[in-house]
Amino acid sequence: MKFNKAPTLLSSILRGYAWMILLITLGTSAVIFTTFRAAFRERALEDLTRSAYALVPMVQYNFADTASNNLDSLVDFIAPNMGTRITVIGRDGWVFADSEKDPSDMENHRTRVEVITAFNGLAGKSVRYSETLGREMLYTAVPVTDGDSIVAVVRTSLFFDSYSAAISPIVKEMFVIMLVALGIAVLSGWIISRRIANPMSNLADVADRVRDGDLGARAAPGHTREHNSLSFSLNETLAKNEELIFDLSQSNNRSRAILQSMVEGIAVVSQHKTVLLMNDSFKDIFGIDNSEGQIPSELLFLIEQSENGGFIKFEGKTITYLKAPVEGSKDFVFSFRDVTKETQLSEMKKNFVSNVSHELRTPLTAIKGYGDTLKDEVEEGSDANRYLDVILRNTDRLIALVADIQTLSEIEAGADFLRIESFSVSEIFETVMPLFSARSKSKKIPISLVQTKDDIIIKADRYRIEQVFVNLIDNALKYTEKGSIEVRASTRGNLAVFAISDSGRGIPKEAIPRIFERFFVVDRSRSRKMGGTGLGLAITRHIIEAHGGTISVSSTLGQGSIFLFTIPTFN
Repeated sequence: MKFNKAPTLLSSILRGYAWMILLITLGTSAVIFTTFRAAFRERALEDLTRSAYALVPMVQYNFADTASNNLDSLVDFIAPNMGTRITVIGRDGWVFADSEKDPSDMENHRTRVEVITAFNGLAGKSVRYSETLGREMLYTAVPVTDGDSIVAVVRTSLFFDSYSAAISPIVKEMFVIMLVALGIAVLSGWIISRRIANPMSNLADVADRVRDGDLGARAAPGHTREHNSLSFSLNETLAKNEELIFDLSQSNNRSRAILQSMVEGIAVVSQHKTVLLMNDSFKDIFGIDNSEGQIPSELLFLIEQSENGGFIKFEGKTITYLKAPVEGSKDFVFSFRDVTKETQLSEMKKNFVSNVSHELRTPLTAIKGYGDTLKDEVEEGSDANRYLDVILRNTDRLIALVADIQTLSEIEAGADFLRIESFSVSEIFETVMPLFSARSKSKKIPISLVQTKDDIIIKADRYRIEQVFVNLIDNALKYTEKGSIEVRASTRGNLAVFAISDSGRGIPKEAIPRIFERFFVVDRSRSRKMGGTGLGLAITRHIIEAHGGTISVSSTLGQGSIFLFTIPTFN
């Protein structure tokens, strides 16, 4: 925006100051002139009145003689010496004598204001503008008495402009004084305006320099407290802004360095589907050159859909992404990571595990079969019999380990491994609980079942849920030497809640966060002795999470453990 056509502060202040002084000067001159003129006019009327009263005795004397010619000659003689017009008016309003006109040619004056006042016994005064002469006239009239009666009126008159000529020199001198005062006032106004406008102009220059990029510009101190305060505040603000801009610049540089060093591809996309910012990793993933604003069609699809994360396929690559809104705007931040190699390795790993598990089953089954056969043929208590026991026990561990590895591999392959059906939790317990009756009796550890609701129905993979209960109850029996085990089933909202608690040795606090990791065991020697594989709880967690549930554990050393898990219900 340009302000070149706008007036400067100096010209605005000076113009306003000059107009104010001019109006004050003109107003003062008008008031003084009007006052002087009114005073002179009043003085002239008083002089005319005194002149009229001075003529009364002579008019009385000559009026009594009833010789109008004598009055006419008298006023003709006296008027030039007095510098006024003299008129004598009778009771009936007709003129007896006039110093300038023939009385016979004059109209009746009975209706004149000053004449009416004089016939009432007072001195009459009047100011009238003569349309004929185009001049202002002053009139005074005084009564002429004969005893107690008023027989005539003496009127004196004068052109006011001839009388007011006396004030012309005063008016001229006053006008000159006013002009000088106006010049001094304008000069003073210019000086004052400069003292006000120059500091503001300096502040404006500082603001322009800052706008043009000179962040080191500072305002100089002024001549007034207000200007000094404004300069100080402006300099403080500029210093803080300079520091803030420096910090922001440093922060921006750090952010850009971090952004460019990230392995993940980062892109900021506007609500108008244009890329506002992208790092080199993003360009490498999607094969974009250095021109900004290009956006792959796959990214357009992600912008339009509501998912905040997932996987996409792009030119044979498997890319994982996360989407997050930018607070305070309608923009989005996307992070992408090329997981093609990880996906391929994971697939290779799953295939390898599946193939190895499948291939190991046949020889392990053969070893188990031939071992059982040999055991039947050797003598009880012999060394060969003991060797065969070791062989068979470790064969059973290998078979269990292969089975668990294959199960875990199937579970990690995805939710397709589930065979969903609706069933009652009571049916699960009827199948699972008998499996542990012999072991619980031999260890003298009772297993109690508590159901707060008889008809808890869930929709899940029945075989996998049975597997969960088998793993958890089996672990409880393994690590409980005395006391009891309780299996509890209840509901909370749309969840079936299960708790398997025991009074066993418990789990150390530091081991709880890792208890569901594969191959993690708290006591390896005890686990090996009991034939554990270290995969049971990992399998359990995967099964529950695949059903949309959760599992957790709480434990106290020497007092036992409680495994709590949930499964959604479909009542």
